[in-house]
Amino acid sequence: MKTIVLDSIRIQRIIRRIAFQTIEACHGYQGVTLVGIKPRGVWVAHQLFKELEAISKLDLSIIELDLTEVIHLEKSELFDHVLIIDDIVNSGDTMMRASALFTDFNLKRLMTACLVDRMHRRFPIHSDFTGLSLATTLQENLALILDDEPRIILE
Repeated sequence: MKTIVLDSIRIQRIIRRIAFQTIEACHGYQGVTLVGIKPRGVWVAHQLFKELEAISKLDLSIIELDLTEVIHLEKSELFDHVLIIDDIVNSGDTMMRASALFTDFNLKRLMTACLVDRMHRRFPIHSDFTGLSLATTLQENLALILDDEPRIILE
């Protein structure tokens, strides 16, 4: 049985709220780099980019991060504030590996965001901006479905 946890309207509201939280966190600074973790975190990052463009004067850049490939980042590609974005945080492994890539850049702030946090941590990392915290069993599966009406379902 599939249950819709977040429909497209709630996802859009969450993205808007994360946009405002990002603006507040970057107050007094010029720009922020959004880092979307492939595959579905990239979609979330692009939605957040559009929302931030519409409501703020922050300078924005976006990076699509594929953790299955060798990654070479340059400091010149980044603003001093970086926001790593994924759709669903499970154990924290993906967010932790993504965060580790930025430790040598001497950033002012490294932040994380997700639509849903399942709270099954194996690593000491948390999401700074979370749309929904949801306690699930390890056997249950959450998925972001990207079609005409994006949604997150629980199976």
